Amino acid sequence: MFCHHPRAVRHAGFTLLELIVVITIIGLLCAIAIPAYQKLKERSTNTLVANELRVASAALEHYVFEQGDWPPDGAGSLPAELTGYLSPPERWNQTTPIGGSWAWALNNTSPIASLRINNYTAQDEQVASIDRIIDNDDVASGQLMISGQSLVYVLQQ
Repeated sequence: MFCHHPRAVRHAGFTLLELIVVITIIGLLCAIAIPAYQKLKERSTNTLVANELRVASAALEHYVFEQGDWPPDGAGSLPAELTGYLSPPERWNQTTPIGGSWAWALNNTSPIASLRINNYTAQDEQVASIDRIIDNDDVASGQLMISGQSLVYVLQQ
C-alpha cells in the first residue's frame, strides 16, 4: 500500500514560466505574420485595381467598337450608356478598392479619353505599386497618372 506524502501531491497545469514562454513565442509569430499579411493584402488590392481598370478599359473599347465613338463625358461618374457594358453594373457605382469612385472623362478639345478613380485614399507608395503592374512605374507620365485627386487611366491621348 502506498502512502502519499502531502508535499508530494502533483498539480496538473502549467507553470508560470511555461506560460510566459508560450506567450512570447505566439507574440513573435504574430510580429512576423501581421506585416506579411498586410503586404499580401495590399498586393492583392493593387492587382484587383489593375484588373478592374483593364476590365473597364475593355468594356469601353467594346462600346467604341459597337457605337463608333467614345461614350459622352460622365461629369464625375460613369455615364448611363455604359450600363450594359460594365458588369456587374452595381460594382461600378461602389467605392473602389483604393477608395474613391469610378468616373469617365472625355475631353473633346484635346482628345483625351480616360477612366478615373476620383478622390482615392491610397497612399503614394500603393499608387506607385499599381502603376508598376500596369505601366511604367512613373505616375507623372504614361498610361496611369495622378492628376489632382484622381488616378487617371488614359485610353486615348
